[in-house]
Amino acid sequence: MALTAAAIGSVVYSLPVDCSTVVVDGIGYQQCSNGWYQPRYVGTTVQYVVVDAPR
Repeated sequence: MALTAAAIGSVVYSLPVDCSTVVVDGIGYQQCSNGWYQPRYVGTTVQYVVVDAPR
């Protein structure tokens, strides 16, 4: 089964278990395998926006 990358700008509500936090230019991102996510808070809910690799 092949996995496809999520589209840049799409929103996910949970991340895979293989993620690590990376800070680039003072902004925290989650790097999960080859995917990058930026947390966005909406009220008390956290959403993760799919972004291009920040480096």
